[in-house]
Amino acid sequence: MRKTKSKVLSLFAVLTTVIASMVASSACFWYYYQPEEPEILRDK
Repeated sequence: MRKTKSKVLSLFAVLTTVIASMVASSACFWYYYQPEEPEILRDK
């Protein structure tokens, strides 16, 4: 029982780490996208 529980928790930790790294990398990718600021919003 303990070995099974340990393996399940290890697998869960690995999967959540992979998912977190995928989410973080996509957030960094979208962070670099800077749309052009409309003229009406620019400081004069």
